[in-house]
Amino acid sequence: MNTKLSAAIYNILKPLIILMGRECIAFGDFSRLTKQAFINVIEQELLASGQKATTSRISIITGLTRREVATLRKAQVPKQEQDFHQNRAVRVISGWISDAEFCDDKGVAAPLLLQGKKGSFEALVARHSGDIPYRAMVNELIRIGAVELMEDGKVVLVRAVYGPSADKEEKYELLGEDVALLISTINHNIYQPEEPYYQRKVCYDNIPKECVEEFRALANKENQRLLIKLNTWLAERDMDKQSNIKSEHPVKLGVGVYYFEEKNTGKKG
Repeated sequence: MNTKLSAAIYNILKPLIILMGRECIAFGDFSRLTKQAFINVIEQELLASGQKATTSRISIITGLTRREVATLRKAQVPKQEQDFHQNRAVRVISGWISDAEFCDDKGVAAPLLLQGKKGSFEALVARHSGDIPYRAMVNELIRIGAVELMEDGKVVLVRAVYGPSADKEEKYELLGEDVALLISTINHNIYQPEEPYYQRKVCYDNIPKECVEEFRALANKENQRLLIKLNTWLAERDMDKQSNIKSEHPVKLGVGVYYFEEKNTGKKG
């Protein structure tokens, strides 16, 4: 195996192993998942290229025994289905910041009365979330810290991008989706360098600890601003919301942003 690739895989595994250790996931369980993923991906790759995905062929490519391949092909693969309420919550927030009926004169998401036929939170949910009851939706958005219910009965948007709540299960789902998307982007850039996806980071490793809170606040503010802008652009072209836009080739588009902070034990100012 390529030395740099081995080092990259090793570095990817380290934080994942820390998480698994904290959740008491044994190596045997991890090994089984890895084998299942190998088999499933190789099978899909063979079928996509028009080849036969036989147990023998998969065994040769993966290095696993035919018995292991045959057994694990029959086993149920763990799946992460997008949470129904999360998907609807994203639509409601997107509609709030992009639909003129629910914005103020400056184009900013306006405080909304909880009930009403027009320009209210109830109307917002009805337009952008289908048949979800508006009270269930406001409770969900309060739970994740996206809105606040004021004393005057109005609902105020305080976080314009859907993010993880304190729910550990929801964070597991984001781990599976977001890390996979980042690796897929890097994979694309390795094998299709002529049309690379945007992938950048800014990092300095000798910053005073006293600057951490200031930078974290700055990063949160600027990243939020960027995501709101990109979210508005995508919402205006989302075929689920824009009935006048048609295409036989829908595409999943997005940009992910994350903050990181680690101790540096190798340097001292």
